[in-house]
Amino acid sequence: MSSKKPDLKIIENQKSSDGRRQRSQRSREKILEAMWALMLDGDMDPSAADIAEKAGVGLRSVFRHFEDMDAIHRELVLLAEEKVTPLLMQPYKAQDWKGQLVELVSRTVDLWDPLRVPHATVEARRFKSDILMDDYKRSRMKELAAVKAVLPTDISEYEIKLLALDSVLCFSTVRRLREERKLSLAKTKEVMTHMVEAIIKDIP
Repeated sequence: MSSKKPDLKIIENQKSSDGRRQRSQRSREKILEAMWALMLDGDMDPSAADIAEKAGVGLRSVFRHFEDMDAIHRELVLLAEEKVTPLLMQPYKAQDWKGQLVELVSRTVDLWDPLRVPHATVEARRFKSDILMDDYKRSRMKELAAVKAVLPTDISEYEIKLLALDSVLCFSTVRRLREERKLSLAKTKEVMTHMVEAIIKDIP
């Protein structure tokens, strides 16, 4: 059996390396949290200097962790999507497709609050960034896919009904009702449910 003692220098170096990684990760998190807070306060396009000040880190630290401002925006989008994806994937309680579409109303409205900040940042910056424009298009395709997964393809005027439902069951509609019309969650669901039911009421 070997009685060789552990190399204390290696152990200390490992501890030092682990400590640096933890501090680096914490700085990264603080930057993202600061940007999120600034946007919640109404600044949808905060500067790197504002983010650094809010996070309590140096300006160089911001760009040491993120290549540019678009990278920070995209990280917020990905984190938010990661958080809400399990909610989107939950099975429907209703057995019929019409009931499932009504459930999709509640699901979409309930997801708006956790997605409000990243949705706003993509809306604000997508025309300045190919990456964020791609993220926006991908998000819109996910919204359409959620409707496609429920709506039967053998109904009459399928394409028209699909696009009409897609226009109702999207985050842009929720944003308009919640932020521009100042509706409550319950009233937003009521209005969107009314629109969905009006589209599908004549389908046997």
